[in-house]
Amino acid sequence: MPPYMEIAVALEAVDREERRVQKVEVIGSLLKRTPPEILRPIVRLVSGELWPSWESREMGIGPDTLGEALRELSDQGGILEATPRQLGDLAEMAVLNRSQRTLTSLEMDAVWVYDALRQISDQKGAGSLFRKKSILKGLLLNASPLEAKYIARTVLGRMTVGLGPSLISAAIGKAFSLDPPLVKRAYDRLPELGMIALHAFHGDVFEVKLAPPNPARFMPLRRVRGLMEPVERAKPAAYIIRYGGLRVQIHKLNDQVFIYTSQLRNVTPSLDDLAEEIKRAKVNLVVEGELILVRDGRVLPTSEMVGRINLKGRSRGPEDLFFAASDLLFFDRGEVIDERYAVRRQLLRRALLGVAGRPFREKVFLAEERALTDHDEALEMLRRSIDHGYGGLFIRHLDGAYTPGRASREDAVASESPPH
Repeated sequence: MPPYMEIAVALEAVDREERRVQKVEVIGSLLKRTPPEILRPIVRLVSGELWPSWESREMGIGPDTLGEALRELSDQGGILEATPRQLGDLAEMAVLNRSQRTLTSLEMDAVWVYDALRQISDQKGAGSLFRKKSILKGLLLNASPLEAKYIARTVLGRMTVGLGPSLISAAIGKAFSLDPPLVKRAYDRLPELGMIALHAFHGDVFEVKLAPPNPARFMPLRRVRGLMEPVERAKPAAYIIRYGGLRVQIHKLNDQVFIYTSQLRNVTPSLDDLAEEIKRAKVNLVVEGELILVRDGRVLPTSEMVGRINLKGRSRGPEDLFFAASDLLFFDRGEVIDERYAVRRQLLRRALLGVAGRPFREKVFLAEERALTDHDEALEMLRRSIDHGYGGLFIRHLDGAYTPGRASREDAVASESPPH
């Protein structure tokens, strides 16, 4: 098993290196010599993301708790005044000058560090903060100064070495002789780099598909002023009412439903009533749309929707929750993102047959959509959306695919009318 020091040395080299190609080379070399059975935890340690974003887990250690642990180890002054960004470097100095020492100096195994960090996040209930700090102190007592630096950064979720998904995807490609676009294609469908590295090792990265219950990356949509540009570039196009709600992805797999935000956060526990409605669908599916909160006939800002989610579904007032479905990514047994938008819309109707009803009468409905070629008609639809207090229009090319993680040149969001 590789020592954690190998990861710390690689991260330090990346932190000091300015050239992207060299960063890729360093991480690619590390991954290439990693045994496949531990490839997933090693990639997670390198990225600083110890679990997928949709997993309901958090480290639960902030700068204050880390600072306390470092003071107890080293009796070093100045930690109280440190910013979160500085605490990694201070952890390195604190361990170098620590007053407490272990009886033996053993090399820390990387997987042991990974398991210990995840164990910190497992602590719940009374006394959990004390237990978290005890585990952290145990790690730091065994760590070298350089290891302590990156353990501290990982705990705070502030790796700050310039290793984002794009660079790590390129490093995975380098390690296993794959074209970077192929790795990115897989990551967009399954945004968990540890799993993508495993697929790359086994040579089946091209077979990675979008499928419930794991969320895919959302397709970014360009924002435009008015309609001239989209109409000219994407004629004919589908114009879909954008209600101004929270964009989400809903997955149904057998009798289970999962709801994810565009940050791939799992918010299902806060939306049990909506999940029960989606369970009525007769097929497995992944559908994209908007969560809409309405009070007194008015769509509330997305901040109100976020507030309701954070309250675990407990209402803060007499508002109603709706879901406007606008696109389909998975139907029955396979992904449909490479199908034309017009085909996906037809499949969306089939997928939600018996579930979707009248807009703002039933909890689930299909977002209003019209296929238009006339600019004036499209402009009138945009004005009507804004007059109703909605957010404008989604504009989708009828022949366009859904491209997770990558913006389309033809598709856009129009949120205001052009000046008269």
